[in-house]
Amino acid sequence: MARSNGQSRVPLIDERSVLRDTRFRRALKEVAERQGRSFAEVERYARKCFGELSVRPGDRYLGWTAALARFMYTRSFDREFDVNADALERLKRVAKTRPIVFLWSHKSHLDAFVFMRTLYDADFRPQPLTFAGINMNFLGFGTLIRHSGAIFLRRSFKDDEVYKLVLMFFIDYLATKRVALTWSIEGTRSRTGKLLPPKMGLVHWFMDAYRRAAIDDALFVPVAISFDQIPEMDDYIAMQHGLPKRRESLRWFIEYVAGMKSRFGKVYVRFAEPISLSELDTGAGATQTADSGDAQVQKLCFEICARIEHAMPITLTDLVTLVLLAANGRALDAGQIWTQAQEVIDVIEQRALPTAGELRACDTDELQAKLQSLTRTGLLHGYAKGATPVFRIKPGRQLAAAYYRNTIVHHFLGGAMAEVALAATRFDPTGRSFRAAVLQLRDLLKFEFSFRPKVAFAGDALEFLNYRYPAWRRALSSFPAGTRPLFGQGILRSFVEAYWILAQLLSSRGTESVTADEQPALIEACLARGEEMLLRGEISTEAALSKPLFEAALRLVDHRRLLIGAGPGIAKRRVAFAAEVQETLDAINRLQEIYDLQLRRPEAVTGERSIA
Repeated sequence: MARSNGQSRVPLIDERSVLRDTRFRRALKEVAERQGRSFAEVERYARKCFGELSVRPGDRYLGWTAALARFMYTRSFDREFDVNADALERLKRVAKTRPIVFLWSHKSHLDAFVFMRTLYDADFRPQPLTFAGINMNFLGFGTLIRHSGAIFLRRSFKDDEVYKLVLMFFIDYLATKRVALTWSIEGTRSRTGKLLPPKMGLVHWFMDAYRRAAIDDALFVPVAISFDQIPEMDDYIAMQHGLPKRRESLRWFIEYVAGMKSRFGKVYVRFAEPISLSELDTGAGATQTADSGDAQVQKLCFEICARIEHAMPITLTDLVTLVLLAANGRALDAGQIWTQAQEVIDVIEQRALPTAGELRACDTDELQAKLQSLTRTGLLHGYAKGATPVFRIKPGRQLAAAYYRNTIVHHFLGGAMAEVALAATRFDPTGRSFRAAVLQLRDLLKFEFSFRPKVAFAGDALEFLNYRYPAWRRALSSFPAGTRPLFGQGILRSFVEAYWILAQLLSSRGTESVTADEQPALIEACLARGEEMLLRGEISTEAALSKPLFEAALRLVDHRRLLIGAGPGIAKRRVAFAAEVQETLDAINRLQEIYDLQLRRPEAVTGERSIA
């Protein structure tokens, strides 16, 4: 393996030896012949490509970057990270004999610094090399982190045969040297809080490289990185409203660091159970085909994401936003917030979900401190001039609150959809089953979330109802009497209202087609129409006005062939789609009515599991 002399924190490599490799030069010559270019010209370009990729890490540079990382995050976060240190210590031992690839979630520009500093503080040697977007290779900063172990990749190189060849041989070199590596499995930062679908390209390249090098013991380690609050939240809200991403530069970087003035709490790092390359083999003697290799990459990437989600700890900030979003703009006092949070904690404990500390052990003083902290950073609005201080999500910050809710939404998705499906079923004159209702909702949101297979998903939803509302099968009304919806309306409203906005626009267009070139304009129209609908009271949450939500809804309607068609058929299908979304939104509104009623009359909540 590419190891140091026992003292260095960085791997000792000579990746430019690839340029002298006879196999590489032979392959490069074949490219030149295919393209009708001289070998000298192609070789010059290959050297330029290698110059972009090359990395010469040094202990001195790594130390400077570690110091910069600490300076940055301590401006807003606690000095010590909350890490599952036992898991990291086990990985340190394993890394001595097996190549490791760390794949982490991407919430903030701080993620790479947090990950690097976590391993630096744990004396993980040598530090992994990090793949980063070439957009981060700006003046000054690029040189520093390149010599700290960053490998800059172009964002797109699909048709560049020389660049792809250089990258392949470079990756083969790193694989044969068994160098530890790391990058974001999502490829870019999540602007909504949800884990993005995995980018499979680099994983595919390294799986192929390990197999070419006859390495079957490489470990892929999922890493969940999360924050009590996110420094880039204003940028994320702006981008969800359709504004362009700010371009990275030295000036941008200085402004980013200087802007970290508020105290945002803790940073959490969780190393999940690793996955061995040998676990993905198709079996002894099996022939490795392109299709089977693609299937294995997909299986690996989605399993990595599933383990990241499962390891993502639930924080008090997440709980507070979950509760206040369920109130849909209504202000709650600390007692009401804590009562409802305890009900969610019941579910957390029943399912043994990961938490940031012992949530049950928190007291009202800790909750008050959290509410005051979220008020100071502008997420909440507090009012203390009445009989009891109350809090609500500050107007204009519902997308920010939804971000924190979305970081944990996967833990509660089945339960939320079960509540909405139950409300829809009780008012359905056709008498359809609960299972059919929850699976229809699953189909509506299948481009929004990663779901378990239908049978398992429906089973999870039923299990939640049996746990939370044991008398639900005997209820004669829209919802079991004396119970309060826990979070169905608070979790799903923003998604369904966004889909409702798009459904209304499509219905209004009749048979008019929407081409691929016209889709960006349709999303802009959704943002504008959504703002009007919010002002008119036709929708009730500003968190629905999100470009990523409209993009997911657009993928759904494209999948259902509602964008392009001929004749009256497409108009009828668009109307039917709008009716389906309307039905789901009606169910969410029924849950809200029941929730609001129980909030006004807490003594009415006398159900078997009520805490109110």
